[in-house]
Amino acid sequence: MKLTRDTWIAIGILLALIVVISAAALQQSKGLNSISYLSTSSAPDGTLALKLWLHELGYPSIETAPAVFDPVGDIKTIFILQPILSITEGEWKLLDQWVERGGVLILAGDNSQSMSAFKHFEFSPSFLQGQPSGLAPAAPILNSPSLTEKAAVKTDMGLDSARTDFTPLMNAGGSPVIVTFEQGQGRVILSATPYLFSNAALKDDTAAALVLNIIALSGAKNKVWFDEWHHGFQAGSIIGPSEWLQNTPGGHALLFVVGAIFLAMLLQGQAFGRPVPLIHEIKRRGPLEHVTAIANLNRKAGHRNEVLSQYRQRVKRHLGQRYRLDPSMNDTEYVNLLADYNPAIDRDALLILLKRLSQKNISEAELLKLAAEAARWIND
Repeated sequence: MKLTRDTWIAIGILLALIVVISAAALQQSKGLNSISYLSTSSAPDGTLALKLWLHELGYPSIETAPAVFDPVGDIKTIFILQPILSITEGEWKLLDQWVERGGVLILAGDNSQSMSAFKHFEFSPSFLQGQPSGLAPAAPILNSPSLTEKAAVKTDMGLDSARTDFTPLMNAGGSPVIVTFEQGQGRVILSATPYLFSNAALKDDTAAALVLNIIALSGAKNKVWFDEWHHGFQAGSIIGPSEWLQNTPGGHALLFVVGAIFLAMLLQGQAFGRPVPLIHEIKRRGPLEHVTAIANLNRKAGHRNEVLSQYRQRVKRHLGQRYRLDPSMNDTEYVNLLADYNPAIDRDALLILLKRLSQKNISEAELLKLAAEAARWIND
């Protein structure tokens, strides 16, 4: 079978889409695997060891990803380690309220998003002079367990602030690297190095002792939450094809390819398929056919009571329209008032008709008779 030109174009488009989507999915997978300080990662720069260690110490972690960023419930401690997404103003408002109610926020990182988060607490990064050999204790509150030597954690960054209400915990090269301060009933701990919490760092006894001291500042043991929201793992962020197209590299690639192909074919003036002849004669259904169809549907559904009720309302509404009478009035009261305005009305006949129109479960033949009689009252 000989393939037409349109068929070859369709095959080419399909193959191009398959290649682009596969490449985008592979790239996205590599991107997720390259994220540091994930609580599910056993890589040297992951924090799975910290999460498992805290669980053994009595600090269970929240495993489910929230549908929205809302640090509520019985969470006592939140770890935000090396975020790759900026924390929005709305999220800061929620975090501040949570801390002021007694939560402990541990924020550590050395990337631009972390530096921006430090500025929220009026801290700015500063480059350390030389190459510090490690972190040295700067406050006597770090004594459980006691730190007798420097923690083998290298860092190039320190923290500067005009605030006077913070306590330096660890110094490097004479500058504070880890600081803490109270906020409301809670506490904030900032670290210019996230390495301290990584799987690789916890292999060192001194670094592990330092982490224990930091965790002890949170007070009573309770649930902890490793914030993966700002690592890009957000439940419900992709819920359908449109969200996939808008929020994933594969979707962006697909939209780009489709747009490029459409533009190329548009510029070439090529038709997308064989011409479709116009329909010269369009048959339309008449109004009577529509009325008949609706009547047949009502008949099959057995809506005789509803039809009678409509006729009853139409009769009362039509007769009382001139005198502004409420059709929802009691039939006897309505007829008496109508007869006062219009003595020519046959009061007894109208009462009998309204009573018959209020019947239930009548036959179809009786329905037709009552409909004809009601129509005469309406048309007279």
